[in-house]
Amino acid sequence: MALLAAGVLVLSGNEVPEGTDPTPSGSAAPPEEDSGPVVDVENFPRGALAGEPAPDILLPLFDGSEFVLSQHLSVDGRPVVLNLWASWCTPCRREIPEFSRVAEANPDVAFVGAAVEDARGPAEAFAAEVGASYPMGIDEHLTVKAGYPFVGLPVTYLIAADGTVARQIQGQLDAANLQAFIDHDLDA
Repeated sequence: MALLAAGVLVLSGNEVPEGTDPTPSGSAAPPEEDSGPVVDVENFPRGALAGEPAPDILLPLFDGSEFVLSQHLSVDGRPVVLNLWASWCTPCRREIPEFSRVAEANPDVAFVGAAVEDARGPAEAFAAEVGASYPMGIDEHLTVKAGYPFVGLPVTYLIAADGTVARQIQGQLDAANLQAFIDHDLDA
């Protein structure tokens, strides 16, 4: 876990000073026992879309339904963790079980996974294999790719209940770091 957190820190250029506690005060305990260091969410870059209205998406889900962001926000109202992944992405394979644990521990936040730059068959097989505890689908209409820029996968967007993008997190996340971002950025 410590190596995963260090990888997120290296990707962002942020470093936790030696001997400091990077855990935000008052945050909920991460949904794991040995969480290791947590990224300094206060100083972590928020991304280009932060503070902007979240672009709407239409995501066909593998269960046959659809996830429409604007509809979700107006009817359900929970903030959203939008995770972009692909079946060929090795870090995605490691990340999705971590996201599943956090999703189960945070019923007041909606999680959705979007396969981008992928084919339906391999993406659907991958989703079944990793067994995510939240809805997953494929970006067939390219609304996710058009609205949510990324330089590599995985990438995660936190979308507040008011429909604004709270943060973009590029790279693989573990449960402790994802929980820290949720606690800091989403009013759930």
